Formats: sequence, C-alpha cells, structure tokens
Amino acid sequence: MSHKQDDASPDERHSLEALYARPGFIIRRAHQIVAALFDEAAAELGITTTQYSVLYALRVRPAIDQISLCELIGIDRSTATLVLRLLETNGLIERKADPEDGRRKQLTLSPAGFRMLQRAEPATTIISGHMRTVLSDGEYGLLIDLLGKFVAAYNRRVRNPLIPGSAEGEQRPGTKKRRK
Repeated sequence: MSHKQDDASPDERHSLEALYARPGFIIRRAHQIVAALFDEAAAELGITTTQYSVLYALRVRPAIDQISLCELIGIDRSTATLVLRLLETNGLIERKADPEDGRRKQLTLSPAGFRMLQRAEPATTIISGHMRTVLSDGEYGLLIDLLGKFVAAYNRRVRNPLIPGSAEGEQRPGTKKRRK
C-alpha cells in the first residue's frame, strides 16, 4: 500500500488501494478483525467484547452506577441498558439500590460474573498473541502508544468519551505507565 497520496495521480488517489491506506479504514478493519478473533476465542462463553468490557470495568470499579460505567468504557446509555439487562438476566451482574440514594442502582459482578471474566481472560490473550505473530514487541508497543495518543487527543470529540476518573494510579486510555 502506498502512503504517498500527494504524489499520486487522480486515478491512483481514487483507487481501492487509496481507500485501504486510509488510517480510519485500517482502524475500522482492525476492530472488525479483533472482534471476530474475540468471538472465535470466546464462542463457548457466549459473551461479546462489550459485555467483557462491562464485566472487566465492574471488577475494577465495583458498585458504580450505569452513567459512571458508560464513562469508564465509552458506551452510550442505551447500549449499556441492553448489555446490563442481558448480563443481569444471565446472572453475571447484580443491581442493588445505593444506600445513600435509593434512585441510584449500584452495579456489581456476581460470583458467576467473576467466573465468566476469568474464563474470558484467555480470549484477550489470544488476540494479543495473534497481533504479536505479525508485530515485533517494539512494533506492538508503538502501535499501542500511537493509538493511545490519538485516542487521548480526540477522546472528547465523540458522543461517548472515556472519563476514567481521577483515582490514584489511574492513567488515560491507551497509555502505558512510564518508569521514572
């Protein structure tokens, strides 16, 4: 794939190769591949990448509400409602009234949710393994750093930005902790 769009003729600029070389196209396609690899690796579990993200976030931040969950993983409220309803129906999460505000529901993993998360963890390792078969350690780290930099720069431009919070030890999405 040519990345020199400026030197290309009009026919070359309007070819499929030009489309395939666009970062947005590549990122969308990479997401489709990652989702397919997760679906394949987690097929017997019957959970999606979004459901996994919800379970993971609830393990890290138990007893949060739906709005906080949406902010932590960057999903909209209607998607969260559907996912949470399914996870609750499947016995993987529990909703409890907040003792300080009865209108607010706290979300927590059930024991079955913890087990599901543990069973799903290898699926994420498999995806990283697939990436590492085509990328060196340096390339893999660079990919994560560059995508994280882009996400951090434009996070607030999307309808559902990630808002990880300011808890001690938290870092912005897509960044690695640096050694001093």
